[in-house]
Amino acid sequence: METRIRILLLSAALGAAVLAGTGCAAHPPARTAAAPGAGNGTGGNGSPAVTDNGSPGGTDNGSPGGAGNGGSSGTNGAGANGGDAGGDSGDESPVIVQPQVQRRSVTVPHIGARDVELGAYYGILSIEDFGAQPVQGLKADYHITEDFFFEGSYGQSRAGETSYELLSGGVQLLSNAERRFTYYNLSLGYNMLPGEIFIGHTVAMTSALYMIGGIGSVDFAGEQNFTVNFGAGFRVLPTDWLSLHVDVQDLVFRDDIFSVYRLTNNLQATVGISVFF
Repeated sequence: METRIRILLLSAALGAAVLAGTGCAAHPPARTAAAPGAGNGTGGNGSPAVTDNGSPGGTDNGSPGGAGNGGSSGTNGAGANGGDAGGDSGDESPVIVQPQVQRRSVTVPHIGARDVELGAYYGILSIEDFGAQPVQGLKADYHITEDFFFEGSYGQSRAGETSYELLSGGVQLLSNAERRFTYYNLSLGYNMLPGEIFIGHTVAMTSALYMIGGIGSVDFAGEQNFTVNFGAGFRVLPTDWLSLHVDVQDLVFRDDIFSVYRLTNNLQATVGISVFF
């Protein structure tokens, strides 16, 4: 009887040993080496290796290094991938597009700082009821800024005969001295559209379209009358000291030549030339 009990105990011991050997073979111990410089990732103690105990899940039995190894492995993997990505982006060089532009030479007008302009003009003056007659005069401009300027002008013309004088046969309403038409004006001008005009492909000249208006006086038919003038003009500078003008103005004043005071409009169109000083 005792012999049987001993045999059963030995059989049980052998079976337990066989089962234990089978379990260790199924879960061999794993050793993980810590990455250099990653001591904090492997549990925070800087240990070079952590040994698993073969339990399910592979968690460490003695220190938090097992769980730390899992975290450091993920971190190391992400770092390696990030390094690869950085290396790939660093290899790409920027593409520089070189514009294909053909440069041309431009001559900039060198206009001196000259504010005074003196000139003369000639044109046609239409005196109301007395026909259109030639007119000539002088003018002086002072350029306050690039946009505004003062202008003083003096002009002379001679009135023709009215339709009544032509049809009446010898009747003269005015003497020869009274037919003399003389005026002077003081005006303010504004360069409304400064720019350039082009002649062909190579010649460019500075230009400006300006508005002008002012007051003055007219000596006509033995009377001197207050005058208001307004109009527009166009200026071109072939050089930095020479200027060409085209002007159109209206000289408005009241007279009583026919024994009735009335407002007359006297249109004037002129071309002129002036010099900068």
